[in-house]
Amino acid sequence: MTTEPNTPKSKRKSRWWLTLLVLLAIAAALFLFNNYRQQRAMQATIADLRTTPFTRETLQTTISGTGNVRPRQSVTLLWQSSGTVSAYEVAVGDTVEAGQILMSLDENNLPAEIIQASLNQITATQALDSLEANILLQRATLTSNIASAQTTIADLETQLLNLESRVCESWRVDNLRSDYDNALEGYQNWPTETGWFRVQTTKAALDYCAPEVIAQQIDALQSQLDLQKENEAIWKQDLERIQFGPDPVEVEKLELQLSLAEKQLENQFIKAPFTGKLLTLNQDPGDQVNPGSMAAQVADMSELFVEVLISEVDIPAVQVGQPVSLFFDAYFEEEFSGVVSDVSESGDRSTGVVNYTVTVKMEDLSERIKPGMTAAVSILTAEKPNTLVIPSESIFSRDGLNYVYVLRDGNLEMTQVKVGAYSNQLIEVLETDISEGELIVINPPIDIISNFGMGRRLR
Repeated sequence: MTTEPNTPKSKRKSRWWLTLLVLLAIAAALFLFNNYRQQRAMQATIADLRTTPFTRETLQTTISGTGNVRPRQSVTLLWQSSGTVSAYEVAVGDTVEAGQILMSLDENNLPAEIIQASLNQITATQALDSLEANILLQRATLTSNIASAQTTIADLETQLLNLESRVCESWRVDNLRSDYDNALEGYQNWPTETGWFRVQTTKAALDYCAPEVIAQQIDALQSQLDLQKENEAIWKQDLERIQFGPDPVEVEKLELQLSLAEKQLENQFIKAPFTGKLLTLNQDPGDQVNPGSMAAQVADMSELFVEVLISEVDIPAVQVGQPVSLFFDAYFEEEFSGVVSDVSESGDRSTGVVNYTVTVKMEDLSERIKPGMTAAVSILTAEKPNTLVIPSESIFSRDGLNYVYVLRDGNLEMTQVKVGAYSNQLIEVLETDISEGELIVINPPIDIISNFGMGRRLR
């Protein structure tokens, strides 16, 4: 038996096949290792996914916004006069009553207008007090004046009647005028006491009969008579006004003077206009103040409100009486309740978008809630009970269709869903082959969607 020796060509061929087999083995090992690593990574990712059962819930539709807390009413009190602040007994945070004095000016260093107002108050008060005491004297004086006027009127009427009935013949008047002219000429030529007496006598006789003199006397008497009658009417009116007490006009005038003085005196005090909480005190005792200086701030905390701007798109769904949930940054883990108390009729265009002010009345009153705090508001506008829902974070879209991931037997399956109404966190499912109780993946990672070939996430 003969053996053929190995040629160099056959040896090279054997080594080539051996190398190929080794490379294939290495490649297969790397492929298997990579698949194993990817499966382990996918299993780890699936194990870390957040899921929620596919269940029925009450779907609540809400409208959200933010606003600031305000009290039922608040006021900033200003000083109306200058002076030095006196000591006071209130402190910030105190509950104060309507009309309570919060601060006052030092009475030993009051301005001139306050001192004058005090004097006017005393004067008006004394005048009012003396009206009743002087009423008897006033009545007696007016009665006397009326009686005197009536006597004078009767006398003047008699004189007027006599003048109007006095008529002298024309020849007599001519003679009397001639006598007067002669007496005057004689006195001018020879001025003696006897001559002057004759001038006066003839003048008196002429005046008694001269028509022009009688007319002048009648006019004078008539003027006196009219004046007396006018005085009599005024005194009678005055007497009638005080017949049952002091003159109402005088009383009203003095009361107005007293009211003005009292109002001016109020300028030395800072008083609470209503019952509420004292929020600020802007001065310490001894501080100097001027008219217009801010003194204090008082708020009625019996009711708290939050005003929220809602867009014109959402405002038709908001109605008075709808329940509201409120959240505050200072108490972010706690929910407060409220109710819509008012919806404004006119919109605000200052931001370029038409918004309407919705006022929310808080139902959970707490001393922890301060005016000015920012609140996140959620207004419940509609409810749909016994509805199949999924979290809004779980849904994504591909080619115009909506999908979710369902965890079945440890594997992820992309399942189509047809959605309906939605709220801030949930979406209604109208049609799907998902069974109630199956686990829906919440907020699936982007890498899973990419590896599964899904499109963009639906937000």
